[in-house]
Amino acid sequence: MALANLDLAALREKILAAYRADDPILVKFREYARRLRNDIKPLRTYAVNAVSFVSADGGDNRLVFNPALVELVRVVDSRGNQCVLDAVPGTASIDQLKDRVTAGSPNAVAPLQRLCADLGRDLEGLSYLLKGLGQSGKSTGAMRSYRDIIEWAVLYDLATNPGIQWGGDTILVRDGLLRTKSFKREVFPQIDQKLREGVASHAKRNVILSLVGVAKHSAVLGRLAVALELEATFHKPFPCYVKVPDDIEKDCYNFDLTWFNTYETTEPEDDGQRLYQAMGRMYLVKFGDHPFDPVWPVDIAAWQTNQTERILGQLTVDAQQGFPIPDYPMCIQRAHDYAKLSGLEVEVLQDLLVRGICDGLKSDEAERLLRLKHLGRSLAAIRYKEA
Repeated sequence: MALANLDLAALREKILAAYRADDPILVKFREYARRLRNDIKPLRTYAVNAVSFVSADGGDNRLVFNPALVELVRVVDSRGNQCVLDAVPGTASIDQLKDRVTAGSPNAVAPLQRLCADLGRDLEGLSYLLKGLGQSGKSTGAMRSYRDIIEWAVLYDLATNPGIQWGGDTILVRDGLLRTKSFKREVFPQIDQKLREGVASHAKRNVILSLVGVAKHSAVLGRLAVALELEATFHKPFPCYVKVPDDIEKDCYNFDLTWFNTYETTEPEDDGQRLYQAMGRMYLVKFGDHPFDPVWPVDIAAWQTNQTERILGQLTVDAQQGFPIPDYPMCIQRAHDYAKLSGLEVEVLQDLLVRGICDGLKSDEAERLLRLKHLGRSLAAIRYKEA
């Protein structure tokens, strides 16, 4: 039904009635915003070596020539170093990926192999979600978890690998918060503990290594955004930040609090283990100098929150150079630029896939396949693309 055929007056009343039902929620969140406004702190800048790493988006790294599908998993850091490059068949099961953590395998993914070796686990032991690989309706989510696990393995490698020696103050910036649902609840605390040990090892050489996660979106910022703007919480002519109190953060979630809990906020189970899936405490940060500059959710490692002012001040220096996204960490944007594949690069990789398929075919079959690829494209799609 077209909008012109609707009773707009009646619809307006229904929308307003629905809004009034939620009005108490806005009132509550405006109170939260006023509390945050009273705790806003200015940021001073500090020099630092900021390093980030990014996994290219799955949709940009998928090679398709039906029925063949290959998922490229590629992680590149902000210095242009390729940390991981893996090609996963779209139908791969968890058993077919076990060689990613097998020493000497041509398919071994070094950071993931090191993570599993240090934890004493195989790939399946890291996550329940990976069991969905190759299963209809679950494969996409499982592949997303595999990419996330690879990113954490890269962070783990950068922070704990004795062969990587950082100099001076260094901040490792994750593209995303320092929390995840991809690992089992009993596995993530092990990773957390070894990351703490890695940071402590650097400190013995007088190298301060800080771990930070920066996201473009979060449930907390999404829920608070309107209230923050109405209360002008961050309308300051200088960079500033505020810690999100636990009660406010919890009220913004509608799911299990393992996403919120850290080592510091959990109690040991009967077997002595702590079960959680987060290692960061959340701050809302405005890196820019102007009142209406964007605000970002930032996680700082829970055991480093006593250094919050220094860490965020270091990140401010990097973020103020941000382009094309203003006042967003430049190291993340630089890593993303290195990681993403252009349309031409994807076309070249598509050709590699087709050639690989042709190698197993008879000459006349290969000729038909190439004719399909080059002459069987959708003429309608080409027509509208060029219009």
